[in-house]
Amino acid sequence: MKRVIALILACSMAVLALSGCGAKNQDTTKDTSAAQTETAPDSIGEPSGGDNTDDAAELTVHEEISGTISVGINSYRNSDFEAVCEAFRAQYPNVTVNPVLFESKSDDATEYLTSQSMAGKPLPDIMYDDAGSLPTYIQNGWMYPLTAFVEGDEEYAGIPEELRERFVYGDNIYALGQTITSNVLIVNTELVEEMNIDLPEYDWNWDDFTDFIKACTNSEYSGVEDLSTQYNWIPGTMTEGRTIIGYDYENDTFDVESVRKFVNYYSEISRLGGVEATSLKQNASSGESDYVRKFGDVSGSNAAFIAGKVACAFTGTWAYASWAQEELAFDWDLYPVPQCVPGRVPVHVDYCWMTTSVAEENVEAAWAFLRFATYSKEGNLARLTTYDEDHITSDMYNTYYIPCTADEEVVEKFKSLPYVTDAIIYIYDNIDNGYLGDPEKTIPGFEAVEYPIIGKITYESICGQYDFTSRMNDAQTKANQEIQGYREVFEAALAKFEADFAAAH
Repeated sequence: MKRVIALILACSMAVLALSGCGAKNQDTTKDTSAAQTETAPDSIGEPSGGDNTDDAAELTVHEEISGTISVGINSYRNSDFEAVCEAFRAQYPNVTVNPVLFESKSDDATEYLTSQSMAGKPLPDIMYDDAGSLPTYIQNGWMYPLTAFVEGDEEYAGIPEELRERFVYGDNIYALGQTITSNVLIVNTELVEEMNIDLPEYDWNWDDFTDFIKACTNSEYSGVEDLSTQYNWIPGTMTEGRTIIGYDYENDTFDVESVRKFVNYYSEISRLGGVEATSLKQNASSGESDYVRKFGDVSGSNAAFIAGKVACAFTGTWAYASWAQEELAFDWDLYPVPQCVPGRVPVHVDYCWMTTSVAEENVEAAWAFLRFATYSKEGNLARLTTYDEDHITSDMYNTYYIPCTADEEVVEKFKSLPYVTDAIIYIYDNIDNGYLGDPEKTIPGFEAVEYPIIGKITYESICGQYDFTSRMNDAQTKANQEIQGYREVFEAALAKFEADFAAAH
């Protein structure tokens, strides 16, 4: 792991060029507005990552495709856009790519796209590395249907079904996955080994997890930093068929019995005398909490873990570079989260899409870039090459890139990279066994229902303010009524958009 950390630290400085903030979900103190935009130079200049094309003789050069396209990149989100663009330029020399970097207060593009539309300005032709609500984008008429482009494309069929089906609405495909991330645990392997405790298996369950964190707890150390803030995704790992806050993709409904399972589990763990470090903050006397008495004067997110006093903490692969930059004073590794059945891990997908602003003469070029940056074999192999030990340099920023394809050559290359550990391979190999952990990106109205109706009472219950069981049935009924309402509004808007688009094209 330390070898990998050195690589990541070496390449992390280039984030300043493309990413205004830290890792995904990291707070920002920048005072920015989605209405502010900054257009990069007319085209990407010379490759910043060194020569990534040692095998240039083997590249397929597509001189027959030409055009000029713009690509929107959110400065809030870490992105390897330059590496993708450089690889694309090598194979599509007659396509000019104009990156459009925009400022945002969040990790999706909704504010920016809205401000552009209200001002009567065109959107970028391609939106890269996005995390917003697809139904919202479609309802606003921003998304270009992609079905006609992928028909008969064997490489598209290589995308795992779980990833393909979530981007289909009505009669069309509207987006393509470009990278996968996952909730994980970061484990202080040095501490665990010093305590003579076995490190977790990758397919461990919640009973195994309980045994592990209890074994790692004594008067000096605790087993896990924080469970209370993980209430939304954990129910999906505890109950088959359920995901975030008990959502059921198959039936488009919420079943909060899985949430109650987590609430009961949290109650059990929080009573175990400091097994969960954060629970010690609740007990304060004379102005000093048990957390400070046990771990010292530490503060901030995951403070006791960072201080080397806790065995593990929940995080995500998206935060890998941030952890590397912490320069922790101990050895650590990432592990899959516990699973009710082996392989049931939460999988998040960031995606790319084509906008309806693309000019007809540039559609072919825009599609070539979109395909290259998402599922194509040539695009993935070129992109992955930028992360291998022969090519990674100090002026490249390394996101935790996990491809959205099962192509054999791509998988072989991916698994050979220095940052890809056995734990990450386990997560990748279980994409079809896992569950999509970001329904807010694909389900109409999900964010409006998730926290306000179910998440809020869940968090209040684990904080001891209310009894979850007494409120869960009313919350479930209300959530299902509202999600159905959002679905009906979306379906009507979708039908109108598809009819209008078909008539215009």
